Amino acid sequence: MHRLGILLADVLPRPSLVTLSGELGAGKSVLARSIIHALGYTGRVKSPTYTLLESYDTVDAKGNSWQIAHMDLFRLTDPEELDYLGFDDVIRDHDLVLVEWPDKGGDRIPAAHLHIEIRYAGEDSRRVVFTVP
Repeated sequence: MHRLGILLADVLPRPSLVTLSGELGAGKSVLARSIIHALGYTGRVKSPTYTLLESYDTVDAKGNSWQIAHMDLFRLTDPEELDYLGFDDVIRDHDLVLVEWPDKGGDRIPAAHLHIEIRYAGEDSRRVVFTVP
């Protein structure tokens, strides 16, 4: 996942919405962390599992500034809870928004985005499927 994150960070346009799905432990957070680090963030990338949203300001190797939002919707019980998170503002105000468990957001997730599904393909391997709706 680390190498994939580096590759993705190099080609993602701005702004970008990237959704990440897969079973627990499949590598969604690892991929998100790798992308954030590849875009120049040197601090600790915290899991948004309990906070639901973590934001990062960074500058990549090319000198481009990035405002990144990393969201984990696993704990949402209703898509309307996205209003309390200011979801529309997050999408508007960040260069890159990474959303884990996008299915919990229902139809509130904009259709125009890159969706990455990570599937187990064995004990130590994954199959990654990219979809652009």
